[in-house]
Amino acid sequence: MNFAHRIYSSFIILLICSTIITIAGTRGFLKLEPYINTLNSRNTKSLYYAEQMLSSISAKKDLKIFEHNLEKAKNNITEVGEEKILNKIADNYLPAFRGDKKTEDIKIDEIAELSKINRIAMERAGKIAKKTEIVGVWIILFPSIFIWIIGLSILAGLKKTFIKPIQELNNVILEYNKGNKMRRCPSYTHSKDLQKLYDGINKILDDKQ
Repeated sequence: MNFAHRIYSSFIILLICSTIITIAGTRGFLKLEPYINTLNSRNTKSLYYAEQMLSSISAKKDLKIFEHNLEKAKNNITEVGEEKILNKIADNYLPAFRGDKKTEDIKIDEIAELSKINRIAMERAGKIAKKTEIVGVWIILFPSIFIWIIGLSILAGLKKTFIKPIQELNNVILEYNKGNKMRRCPSYTHSKDLQKLYDGINKILDDKQ
């Protein structure tokens, strides 16, 4: 029946739209991953610069490598506290390259602190990203699941109380036109209004006998 098909089609379109919204929203949350990856990439660079500075000051005693990576680290600040510790590293580092053990130890500790800041930031970003993705996906999925449940419940109710009775009425009329003069509408339906219609059709068919 075209009427029934239109009702089914409307609900299917509603559920499809709900699913599309869910997928789109989920993809939006999943786009957090590239952002976190970009942030982690910058943190990784800072760790590399710190390792190069540490190597140049403790083993190679190469001032140019130290200054090159110090400048790179200054241009790659992403975390609170990085600028402060980089300023400390940049302050009076030359004695460390001239054999001043005390200054060397201080600079090594400061570089280690720079590495620690970036490692902690990477761990924190990973945890936040994971939690945000899980919560975000559920926030989006819940309304969609709710719409599916409500939609299917309404459709089931309409099918029971309206679509099937109308189909039954249509079948009775078709059977009568084919010559089956004994076919009648059921004596009971879930809708009082439809039951009145059934009774009226049955009376019309009985009167024609």
